[in-house]
Amino acid sequence: MHNAITGINDHLLAHLQRSLEKAKEIRIIVAFLMESGAKLIADQLAAAARRGVPIKILTGTYLSVPEPSAINYLKSRLGEAAEIRFYKDPIRSFHPKAYIFEHDDDGEIYIGSSNLSKAALTDGVEWNYRLTRSSAPEDFEKFLQTFDELFAHHSYVVDEETLKRYAVSWRKPRLTNNHRSGGGYH
Repeated sequence: MHNAITGINDHLLAHLQRSLEKAKEIRIIVAFLMESGAKLIADQLAAAARRGVPIKILTGTYLSVPEPSAINYLKSRLGEAAEIRFYKDPIRSFHPKAYIFEHDDDGEIYIGSSNLSKAALTDGVEWNYRLTRSSAPEDFEKFLQTFDELFAHHSYVVDEETLKRYAVSWRKPRLTNNHRSGGGYH
């Protein structure tokens, strides 16, 4: 499997889908969570949830880009199997994009420029890199520990009330009106 994914003839979606199918634990951290992207991996996430795989998703509210509909969609598909959280600091830039999977025999992280959106996962020029726990154990652990720290101490659960408040204040950003590419934020 290639480690460098450039979005020219090789897009991140197929890699994520393969990793989701064998994951024993899933962590996703993305600045922008869009319904178009959530729908692309929802079947694999739901299958993982049915296998009892813990799923943690951390997104931000920075610039009010993440779509409330994406979170609603994931909550409806995954129920209690997924814990979805918002990064706590609404002013500070929150721009990570990483997909972390732990497997029986190894682990892998896709880290780069792809948010969870259709454009970023399927046809955009997005640069991502896959690193494995076995090939870079210290780097893998650093990303894993940082995710866990942010998730546990610098975020809050997106429950029904929190999502309602966010949805009321959310306005579709003007840049996402670009229909050709599936949105300006990816």
